[in-house]
Amino acid sequence: MDHRFSTEDLTRCALILAGGRSSRMGTDKPLLKIGDETLLERAVRFWRESGRVSRILVANGQPGHLEPLPEGAEAVYDLEEGRGPMAGLIAAFRQTDADVLYVSAVDMPFLRKDAILPVPPGDACVYRCGGGLQPAFAVYRRSILPLAESMLAEGCGKLHELLRRCGAWVSDLPDAEASLFFNVNTPEDLLRARAGEPPVVAVCGWHNAGKTTFLSRLIPELRRRGLRVGLFKHDGHGFEMDKPGTDTYILSEAGADPAGIIGPERFAVLGTGIDSPEQLRFLYRDCDLIIAEGFKYAPYPKIEFRRAAQGKPRIVADDTLLALVTDVPADPEQEANLPDAPRFSIDDIAGCADLLCRAFGLGVPSA
Repeated sequence: MDHRFSTEDLTRCALILAGGRSSRMGTDKPLLKIGDETLLERAVRFWRESGRVSRILVANGQPGHLEPLPEGAEAVYDLEEGRGPMAGLIAAFRQTDADVLYVSAVDMPFLRKDAILPVPPGDACVYRCGGGLQPAFAVYRRSILPLAESMLAEGCGKLHELLRRCGAWVSDLPDAEASLFFNVNTPEDLLRARAGEPPVVAVCGWHNAGKTTFLSRLIPELRRRGLRVGLFKHDGHGFEMDKPGTDTYILSEAGADPAGIIGPERFAVLGTGIDSPEQLRFLYRDCDLIIAEGFKYAPYPKIEFRRAAQGKPRIVADDTLLALVTDVPADPEQEANLPDAPRFSIDDIAGCADLLCRAFGLGVPSA
C-alpha cells in the first residue's frame, strides 16, 4: 500500500462518542468526574491539546443530552435514535464538512497524544490490541460514509464489521499497551480511572491510626508478588531532607532548583514548584503501583485507616473509598450516608494486597 499522499487540504475533526446509555454504570458516564474534570471535559481537552483537529464534535445522541457542552465542543445528533456509534459517525460526516474524523469514546481516560493514528490512505485506520480491533479510537475518512450508511440500513451498526469490510489499515500494538483502550463501564472501572496510569492509591486516616506500620508490611507483600511499588508522603508542615553544610544543601540554598545527588544505590532530588502528586507522576512511571500516604482530599481511590481506640469518625465520605482498614465494627445506622467498601483488619495484609491486585489488574493472587 502506498502511504505517500497529501493530507494538507483535508478538514480534520475530532468526534467524541458520548451518546451511549451507560446502563452498567447507572448514570451518564460523560458527566462522571476524574479529579476536577468530567470524562467529557477530559476528552475535549485531549483533542484540543492534540494539535490535530480544527473542530471538536460530540456525538451525544439527541438534542439536550449533556448540554451545554464544554467550551469549544459542538454537538452532532443521531439521525436515528438508539443506533449506536455507527449512527454517530454517520451524523458527524453528514452534519459537518469533515474530511477526516479522529474518533474516541468519551469513557477512555488513558489516551495519549503520541498514540493518535495518522490519516489513512484508504477509508480508515485502527489499532489491533488485546486480541481485537479498537474501533473507538480510530481514524475514519469521508469515503467510508456510503458503506456505513448501507450497513446501518441493513441493520448492522458494528464498527468492527465496518472496518473489516472497508479493509482498514491496521496497526498492531502489544498487549502491554491495552490500558490505552481502557473503558469506564462500571463503578469499579471509575475507581481505576481515578487512580491514573500507573495507579495511585491514597492511604489516609487520623494521626497514629497505624498507616505506616501497615504499609511497612503491605509493601513487601506486594513486592513478593512481583510489583514495583513507589511511595510519597504528604507533609503539610514543611520539611528538610538535607543537612546544613552538605554540598547539596549549600548549592540548593544558592539557587540550584532542583538539586540532586546520585549514589551507587540511591538518589535524591530537592526542589520547589511541585505541590501535587500529579506533578510527581513522571518520577514513578516505571512503578506498577504508587502509594500516597496522606492526601485524604485528593481525587484518588483511598484506603482509610480507623481505630476504635481513637474514637474518631470516618473521613472519606465520597465514592473514592476503596477499602477500610479498621477494628471498628460496621454500624449501618451511623454509616447510612457514607460509602460502603470492603473492610480489612490491621493484620490482613494478604487480603488488602489481593484487593489492590484485583482493582488494578496487578500481580498475582496470594498463595
